[in-house]
Amino acid sequence: MIVACLSRRRIALCAIFVFAAATCRAQTSPAPREQQVKPSDELLAEGVAALERGDAPTARDLLERALAADPHSAEAHTYLGVLADRAGDLNDAERHFALAARLAPQSARTRNNYGAILLRLNRTGEAAAEFEASLRLDPDQAKALVNLAQIRFDSHTPEGLRAAEDLFRRADALAPDAEIARALTVIALRCNDRERAADCYRAYAKRLASAGGKAPDAAARSELGGALLEAGLLDEAELELKAALGVDASNADAVVRLARVYLARKDIPAAGRTLEAALARKVEAPAIYALLAVAYEKSGHIENAIPAMRLAIQLDPQSEKYRFQYAILLTDANAPAAALIRLNEALQSFPKSVRLWLALGLANLKMSNNGEAAQAFNHAIELDPEFAQGYACLGMTRVAAGQYEAGARLYEQALQRNPKIAVVHYLLADALLRKADADSARIDTHLKQAIQMDATYAPARLALGKLYARAEHLPEAVVEFERVVGLDPNLAEAYYQLGRAYSRLKRTAEAQAALTTFKRLSDAQKEQEQKEQREIIRRLADVLF
Repeated sequence: MIVACLSRRRIALCAIFVFAAATCRAQTSPAPREQQVKPSDELLAEGVAALERGDAPTARDLLERALAADPHSAEAHTYLGVLADRAGDLNDAERHFALAARLAPQSARTRNNYGAILLRLNRTGEAAAEFEASLRLDPDQAKALVNLAQIRFDSHTPEGLRAAEDLFRRADALAPDAEIARALTVIALRCNDRERAADCYRAYAKRLASAGGKAPDAAARSELGGALLEAGLLDEAELELKAALGVDASNADAVVRLARVYLARKDIPAAGRTLEAALARKVEAPAIYALLAVAYEKSGHIENAIPAMRLAIQLDPQSEKYRFQYAILLTDANAPAAALIRLNEALQSFPKSVRLWLALGLANLKMSNNGEAAQAFNHAIELDPEFAQGYACLGMTRVAAGQYEAGARLYEQALQRNPKIAVVHYLLADALLRKADADSARIDTHLKQAIQMDATYAPARLALGKLYARAEHLPEAVVEFERVVGLDPNLAEAYYQLGRAYSRLKRTAEAQAALTTFKRLSDAQKEQEQKEQREIIRRLADVLF
């Protein structure tokens, strides 16, 4: 017979569980018996029968009598270990499994069983040794391979990850299984191999759909969906998160992650519907209200975003993150004075929050209080000298005062601390463009860096097009300007620059059309400049979420 599983163990990867209920897998088929039936054999058989029908007291009595008749019975110790495990006495279970392994050291199953109970007791080094011994005796054991793979994965080393993948693949070849496909999906995500992760996820989803067994719980599916989202596998993330909500529609984490999938696709209405539907089901969580505020803001309904953010803070008043998000929202909504009031309140509770000091500086910057803004940014840097956004925002105060060289130096300091903030590359290029001795090659490098990190950032493409036009590279300039228009059809300056470039290329009709559109949009130019400023602030703030 196959003894019931000895434990449930999760393999964690940044809160991602490889198995919904991963099992430390015991496999205890009785060893071949001697031809001559002994009294202990009869007692053992009766004890196993009692165990199978759920009569634990009778099973224990018969198995102990069998062990008394034959103190060297590895099978009796194994089944007594199972009984102890079911009763929650792990120490007694470990004692019996250890004795079974000592009495039958050449039994692959017995060694695996002992390793499984050691794993439950967090004695991972000893457990690994038992699984390795079991696999030397019989390499084709899917359960032992999975058990050892769990340990190798939990080592959190590149070598351990590679070993875990090899072990899981060997187990999968022997016994294809949805849990193993899930494990391989997580390993691929950990290795940043999106294509392999997508392939493994498809195998996992297919097996899960056809298995008919117990599916992972909502929390496990939500965690995997979140990991797929972070890897940019939006279709796969959507499937997993919808499945999580199918299991438990009240799972707030799955709701938020699914809405984030839609936001990543720029499908703001779908994100809003997902969050609002959850609230209608009485799934009220601060994270849902906070993300709903983002969806409302992106859809242009700032009047709904502000009360949603207030509700998030009301549900979680100790969240420094929500206080920061609320202040940025108020600043974006042209209410920086209100943001200052809320920030001064929040700083009473979080006086060392670099994010809140940054938001205080941004609110002052919005009000053209450059001196107060610089003080706030400097204080944020004093609290955290490695705070890249603090240097970037301080650079904005210098540029606003016409100190382009000083601003550029601060942007460079920000990039030294975090070179992966696209908007700072753009800000540095913009500051360099304003200097009389502009270094075109250096500007080109930073603009291309910004675009490489975020191909949808229209201001960086516009600046690159202007740089090309200045260097008389007009075809390249036209390409960038056309891309800008595609990204933001209401950006007046893009049409102006495109019209000029067309004109210089003798494309008269296209130039006239572009300039006509520019004239129509030019009245809204001031609003567009404010939008660009809000976008810079939002991008700097988003890095902190």
